Amino acid sequence: MIKPLVNTRLGWVLLLTACSWWSGWVPSLSGGGTMLTWASTAMAQNRSNYKKLLGNYAEAILQMEPLRLQSYQQVQQIMGGTLPKNVCKQSDLVVPVNNICDRFFNESAEIIRRHGLTLTDFNAITEEVRRNKTLKNQLDEELIRRKRN
Repeated sequence: MIKPLVNTRLGWVLLLTACSWWSGWVPSLSGGGTMLTWASTAMAQNRSNYKKLLGNYAEAILQMEPLRLQSYQQVQQIMGGTLPKNVCKQSDLVVPVNNICDRFFNESAEIIRRHGLTLTDFNAITEEVRRNKTLKNQLDEELIRRKRN
């Protein structure tokens, strides 16, 4: 009776691990092996490649910011007043706003790719920066350094 249960659990674990690896997310143990966490494969790079990824990420952010501000101002003019958070993810956008959002997303994706990152890497780093205060501090330092140059 226990053996089929173990095999079923093992099968689910293997399936979940395979799907996670395929999608770019890998499980890892932390906290003395007592807690399962998720980390991106982008964070599992060697140190020099990781530093390059963070530098590329910072440069992409700096290049996307003027585009983001311009798009935000255009949408704000059309919609008037304060915009909801993640306005471009709203489902009932008027055509001109939808066009601005599409342009922003397409141009941002191109900037990300131009800096040697995949969209998956970029999103994974964004999530990791939100969770990891040390990484956020490293990114802030990198952004300041790049703004000075």
